[in-house]
Amino acid sequence: QQEVNGNLWHFRYPVDGATFDPENPQTFITVATTRPETMLGDTAVAVHPDDERFQHLIGKSVVLPIVGRKIPVVADEYSDPEKGSGAVKITPAHDFNDFEVGKRHQLPAINILTVEAAVKLKDNEDFLAGLEATPERQAVWDELDGLDRFVARKKIVELMEAGGFLDKVEPHRHAVPHGDRGGVPIEPYLTEQWYANAAELAKPAIASVREGRT
Repeated sequence: QQEVNGNLWHFRYPVDGATFDPENPQTFITVATTRPETMLGDTAVAVHPDDERFQHLIGKSVVLPIVGRKIPVVADEYSDPEKGSGAVKITPAHDFNDFEVGKRHQLPAINILTVEAAVKLKDNEDFLAGLEATPERQAVWDELDGLDRFVARKKIVELMEAGGFLDKVEPHRHAVPHGDRGGVPIEPYLTEQWYANAAELAKPAIASVREGRT
């Protein structure tokens, strides 16, 4: 890992059922992130179970800006009340810690990147599941689809600001895993894994030895 100088973006996620008003904190919850582009795959917001600021929101849903996905507010000790806004966006497919939170709360994992770290929204069944593709949203998704993650980051911040969803941006120094060869940031990426039953595979070999066929 390398220590890098980055930013902490604070985004407003509207509370489901409330009329969003950036001047009224009762209509949204603010989350802080160092990777705005991953918000496309958010499936929850986590708050600490003892954080009194968010007790009234636990169990409720918020609406993911740009996307329109309704995601739950869950209570989890992973969220640190002293860091950022105290509320954490959860993206199980693109963060190691978020993946563990997702398992604890049975959250879906939505992969929104390709192996080349470009945004993948078109024909992405996991991303599109349950969403209403309004003309306005579809236009935004089409604009983001295929963009490099860092280009998408800049564009998403612009869109969030234009919609009144950007609260503030703070300089933030943090550790980011980098590849040894390329020297570029490593992007957590959800893939399928296959497991072989070694005990079953070994049975023919064991039988051959026991029967003297070796």
